[in-house]
Amino acid sequence: MIEAISVDDRAVQAELQRMLGRSQNPGPAMAGIAVRMASAIDDNFRAQGRPTRWNRLKASTLASRAKAGKGNLILQASGKLRSSMTPFHGRDFAGVGTNRPYAAAMNNGSRPHTIVPRTKKALAFNGRFAKRVRHPGTSPRPFMVLLDIDKADIIKIMGQHIMSGI
Repeated sequence: MIEAISVDDRAVQAELQRMLGRSQNPGPAMAGIAVRMASAIDDNFRAQGRPTRWNRLKASTLASRAKAGKGNLILQASGKLRSSMTPFHGRDFAGVGTNRPYAAAMNNGSRPHTIVPRTKKALAFNGRFAKRVRHPGTSPRPFMVLLDIDKADIIKIMGQHIMSGI
């Protein structure tokens, strides 16, 4: 005859319920995820492109930067774009953003286009004036990128949140 074995699993059931509750309220983990995302984007700037390096600066750009006393780091002539990266989060989301209007063109690239003055009659560049300038476009330099290792870290943060208290 087979006897039934009774196991008191109330503690296990209670912990599973707590874990379920934490999984349904990811808000506390979102702050850490947003900070990790911002760190990954800063890593992209530091490496000047990850996983592959961004296209090099043109010789004319390097020359004008040297004349102005600026460095040769790509997307970092003033440092404003890199320093504008701001993490944000809420109850069920996390992200990184910037208030720089040119960020999308730097990240995604831009097509050749014509620049015309908005409020004046002419544009001024290095003591020269022009009614319009044909810009050759910008090659994409994706800085808003998360690598697999960054994504794995984000999953770890969420796992730690769900498992906390065990």
